[in-house]
Amino acid sequence: MKNINTILLAVLCVAVGILYVLHFSSDKCKVSSAPVSTVVASSVSIDSFPIAYVNVDTLLLTYQYAKDLNESLLKKQEKSRKEFNDKEARMRTEYAAYLKMVEDYQKKLATGQILTQETKEKEEAVLYKEQSRLEKKQKELKDLDQRLNQELFLEQQKLNSQLRDTINAFFAIYNQDKRYKMILCDTGNDNIFFAEDYLNITKDVVDALNKKYTPVQK
Repeated sequence: MKNINTILLAVLCVAVGILYVLHFSSDKCKVSSAPVSTVVASSVSIDSFPIAYVNVDTLLLTYQYAKDLNESLLKKQEKSRKEFNDKEARMRTEYAAYLKMVEDYQKKLATGQILTQETKEKEEAVLYKEQSRLEKKQKELKDLDQRLNQELFLEQQKLNSQLRDTINAFFAIYNQDKRYKMILCDTGNDNIFFAEDYLNITKDVVDALNKKYTPVQK
């Protein structure tokens, strides 16, 4: 039941794109007759190949839709945890009662209160029946834990997909004027060693995303 932010870092890198290339210039395949040094120099020009990057950590913390998805998953996680904890607590109480039954039976045997074989067998049958019931409930509790975790995993995948699709759709519109040839994804400053501040378009992207986002009425 991990926080969605950890998983979304990887998902958004796919959404934003490690290499998000849109509409390269039409003459990119032409062979140049200029000297090699001239070609190399012109190829690295920021004017001919504009790039930018988005910091995903900041995006997740400031994009309201991502925050709402995170809150939604946390609520579902809390609901699942409460359901499991309540049933586990009841199981512990019932198991403690069973141990008391066993203890009472052993005392009866030790003090001679059980005088006949028939009485002994009846007492043991009750204990065996209760033991079998608790073993069944223990298995049900284990199955519940697996089911709740699976439901959370699927819910997390669904929310990741929704956020990824939203980001993909946004960038298709955001860069329709072809101002950037590449938009990089930076997570925790792990992907970019150095970049000029003006290449960081995170605030512009988040502002545009939040402007387009309309929260669902609760």
